[in-house]
Amino acid sequence: MNSYLIESLAPLVFRSGKPFGSKMSAQDMIFPLPSAGAGLIRSLAITQGSIDFKEHRCKLDNPNYQQLLSIKSYGVYLVKYREDSEPTLLVPKPANSLCMEQENGEKTLIRLAPKSIGDDCGSDLPEHLLHVQTVDEQGIFKEVKGKPKNDVNYWSLADVIAWQNGATLTYEQIKTNGVTSIPTDIRTHVAIDDATLSSEDGRLFQTASYDMGYQVKSHHQGFDDKRLGFVIFSDQPLEKDLATLGGERRLSNFKETTVSLPTATQQADIDKINQANGFSLTFITPCIFANGYLPSWIDEASMTGKLPDSDISVRLKAVAIDRWQAVSGWDSLLWQPKAMRKAVSAGSVYWFELVDAIDLPTLQRLAMPLADDRYDQNDGFGMAVIAPFSFN
Repeated sequence: MNSYLIESLAPLVFRSGKPFGSKMSAQDMIFPLPSAGAGLIRSLAITQGSIDFKEHRCKLDNPNYQQLLSIKSYGVYLVKYREDSEPTLLVPKPANSLCMEQENGEKTLIRLAPKSIGDDCGSDLPEHLLHVQTVDEQGIFKEVKGKPKNDVNYWSLADVIAWQNGATLTYEQIKTNGVTSIPTDIRTHVAIDDATLSSEDGRLFQTASYDMGYQVKSHHQGFDDKRLGFVIFSDQPLEKDLATLGGERRLSNFKETTVSLPTATQQADIDKINQANGFSLTFITPCIFANGYLPSWIDEASMTGKLPDSDISVRLKAVAIDRWQAVSGWDSLLWQPKAMRKAVSAGSVYWFELVDAIDLPTLQRLAMPLADDRYDQNDGFGMAVIAPFSFN
């Protein structure tokens, strides 16, 4: 896979699809969807002549269109980098982590894991699913006090992998390696009357965008030596170019980078998962399933099924998911908005118990996009981090 860095030259606009109003805020923006990254890769492949595609309107079964859709793209990922160093991959915080603030202002990370509840308790969870509860380092239920304050929204991918493998992390560590939030730029615009060249009454509006450039430090200490950008992985070789990612055609530098996804799996990973007799999947991009939060290869009645492209049976034991994420876009061939779909948000965690022992080809398949639809897989929906997990 080739990796490409998108270095913005202006604040980038990614609208949520809400009705356009006069005032904008950070809530009116969304993190760029994997389909936005895939669209950028495919449009650059056309403009650079890598793909021969000249049709303005065509059907889905058009061979050239199918060749275009077959280009695989994995992303979009947030990165923090310097000009002279490799970018650090950042992903949304995992849903099985909770930051608690104590009365003295100290912040600690609390782990969430699936545990059975007492017989005197009940819930409306689907049958066979365990409840996700606060646990200590040994996995024993832990009562916590304080106020939840998840203000580090993007963790480094290395910290997420360490966390899901049972490592103990501090709040200071994830804050240093990650990003609290992406800086927002609010711009006010005015409509100009062509005859008088003056502003029109009542025609003010605002746009909100992500400011990915170097940020000013507090107390007049100059600029930060790191900035934010986006990385997309693709099997399509492309050249350095100017690109427009997001709305209003704001420009970015598009160039190759050396960062890579840690998707390589080894026999040691197989042994750990089989020994634990279970594993967790932490999604680092949104995932679209045909049955809402439930993969199509899991039976809703028994919560069992076979992993994708394999005969290995597993049992879904628990899920930790945030609110669903809306996925839509613009169909450039039909020239109309795409139908809205609900996706499992990035950061969601699924826990599975093994019925059969897992093998290397199956684990390698789990390191690829897990969306149910083939086109969504090519767009990169459903990339996940895999870690062993024991239910004992």
